[in-house]
Amino acid sequence: MTLAASPNYADDDDHKGREEKDDGEYVAITLKTDPRHDSEAACVALQLGMNLLSPIVPDATNTLTSVEPAEKVVLFPTLGGVELVNTDTDLNALICQVPGESGLKDAPLAKVLEGFIMAGGEVIVCPLCAYSRFIYDYELPHYASMGNGESIHELFIDADKVLSF
Repeated sequence: MTLAASPNYADDDDHKGREEKDDGEYVAITLKTDPRHDSEAACVALQLGMNLLSPIVPDATNTLTSVEPAEKVVLFPTLGGVELVNTDTDLNALICQVPGESGLKDAPLAKVLEGFIMAGGEVIVCPLCAYSRFIYDYELPHYASMGNGESIHELFIDADKVLSF
């Protein structure tokens, strides 16, 4: 995983004219790993996204504690990661390790992705990566949108943090 962070540009003279950002964190998560060959990266990226969106998380002793959730978390599948939104990919056959009552348990990647979407996560797909794998706008699942020059530009310019898997 790679972590890159950028400052909030609200007071930066080089970025005058841009709208002032809200107080909440905006996180972009890129996924380049093809989940059909290695589902762990997608599993971790999605679970981290859900954690960032949650106002309550377990602490080191597994006691639930309140935290400030991210205002927005966007998953940006790129390269092989676009297979996550390929309707031909059977996400129920790909297994994730998720927290359970007494340790880790198995869950289909489809359920983890559903949890990310239900938590308020968004999915914007790299168009060049998708098109090169014959995945087109009209084939995307309802929860995903194909990126474009403007939406991708804004995604990375506005993000406070970028995580890469």
